[in-house]
Formats: sequence, C-alpha cells, structure tokens
Amino acid sequence: MFDRLSASDRSALSAAPDALLIIDTFGTIWYGNRHVCALFGYAPDQIIGESMEVLFPERFRSSQVGCRNAFTGNSHMQPGDARIELFGLRHDGTEFPLHIVVSPLEEATGGLSVAILRDSTLCKRVEDELIVARGAVEAMRDLADRMRHSTRRLLMSVSPIPARTTS
Repeated sequence: MFDRLSASDRSALSAAPDALLIIDTFGTIWYGNRHVCALFGYAPDQIIGESMEVLFPERFRSSQVGCRNAFTGNSHMQPGDARIELFGLRHDGTEFPLHIVVSPLEEATGGLSVAILRDSTLCKRVEDELIVARGAVEAMRDLADRMRHSTRRLLMSVSPIPARTTS
C-alpha cells in the first residue's frame, strides 16, 4: 500500500522526529514510523492495514471517525488545518493525552493524509499546574486586599492623639 509514495518520501517519513502515520480516506493505516511504534507500543506490522481507531480508546472511536472524515475527506483543507486533542490508547491498554495534526498529502497520493502525533502528557501536566498556580496567586491577592482593608480600618479606628496647645 505504501508503494504509492516515492523512496525519498518514505525516507523522509522514516527520519521524522515525530510519530507519523499515513492514512487513507477510510482511516486505514498505510504507514507508521518507528516513533508511532514507540509511542503506542505496537510492532510496525501490527498496525499497517488496521483502522486508525485502534489507537484511540473505545469511548472516542465514534467521534474520531467524524474527525477523521473531516480531515481525510476534505480536498480544500490546507496543510495542518486539522488539529485534534484527544486520548491515545497504547497496545498495553494505557491511555495518554494526544495532540494530532493532520494534513493531506499531494493529490498524486490518491487521498492519503499524514498525521503527526505527539504525547501531550507533559503539556497537560504543566497546564494543570498553571491552573493551580493561578488559583494560588488569586488567593494571595485576595488575602493581600483583605489585609490592606483591615489595616486601613484599624488605623482609622485608632483615635488621633490631640495636639498639645501651648499657652
């Protein structure tokens, strides 16, 4: 199936630093580089010819079909237009957050698309930590405001010492 791509195209895909899949309009996997195998835990021959839905948890598969149809069936799509955040499913059954960017290949490939997949576990962890940190900063701001108002009220409640008058 992968023979529709030139040797130089196959070489470039193999050397890419990211996990790459070549899929057709039906979502059939034609090619997965070594990073796909490392990311999902499959041997290369285990995923070739399979539906790309095997790489997603069951609860996302019906929605993923809609996403796949959107990015593989749209000839007017510009490269990188389809960006998807969902969960991947490893061969051992573990799930992980996944970022996917899909672009159509040239017309000569007959409707093939390339999908770049990245494990976004670290990004999600950092996002969660930022949310917690923002909450802590907001709580500290609120505390500082309350302390400022309390101090102001305390200072205003203290009677001023009358000035001495000299006769």
